[in-house]
Amino acid sequence: MSRSRYVSQLSESTQLALQEIYRTHPVFNCRQRAQAILLSHKGYNLNQLQAILDVDRDTLSQWIKRFETLGLDGLQDLPRSGRPPIYTPDEIQQLKTLIDEEPRQIKQAKAALETATGKSSCVQTLKRVLKKT
Repeated sequence: MSRSRYVSQLSESTQLALQEIYRTHPVFNCRQRAQAILLSHKGYNLNQLQAILDVDRDTLSQWIKRFETLGLDGLQDLPRSGRPPIYTPDEIQQLKTLIDEEPRQIKQAKAALETATGKSSCVQTLKRVLKKT
């Protein structure tokens, strides 16, 4: 027989915070986790949550465990691995300055940045860097 997992008692302020996250948080994953916690608190078991949210049972169980240990901070995405950024914040600022001088000449800015930093990248990488800032 499988064990059911439910969220333990929630304070009124925690419930209100979860409802606010569920309604307004800009990140879908956080909204979905908040909804899962609220439904679990109302008595929905993992199988019912799985059917409602279309999320694996083990994932739901991990969300509940993480919420119980970390509280509202447990709803946030965990850091993911990936390639470290090519450019430092100072180099990005230098790129912005170059682009501000000649907005339509990204290839010239790329060449000037390569000369100044010794780092090479493609134009698409520079566009992504500029878009993030």
